[in-house]
Amino acid sequence: MEATLINVFIVPPEREEEFLANWDRTSAVFRKTGALLEAHLHRNTDVGDSTFRYINIARWTSAEAWRKAHEEYPPTEYQVPGVKGHPSIFEACRHIYTEGSPVPFDTGHWIATPACG
Repeated sequence: MEATLINVFIVPPEREEEFLANWDRTSAVFRKTGALLEAHLHRNTDVGDSTFRYINIARWTSAEAWRKAHEEYPPTEYQVPGVKGHPSIFEACRHIYTEGSPVPFDTGHWIATPACG
């Protein structure tokens, strides 16, 4: 069963470039495993709470595949001084789309119905 990783990162401003270079390196390694389906790194805009500088949302083939990949290749971004990640695996629970949204409903990837209780 597919799994969604959501990882929020505390990144000191002076370490952002180093963090990004390491995130790119780790993502390239994970992409080669075939278990990482997609990843999206979001940067905080400083509107609202700016505790977490970056959020990574990634789809994996399974939670076990994510766990195995991290055991075989510990992400190098955690080695950057001051960087702290908070990774967790989630399952989709609710989906909300606005009328006329360009979301493709026929792909089977995104389904606009509740997925859990």
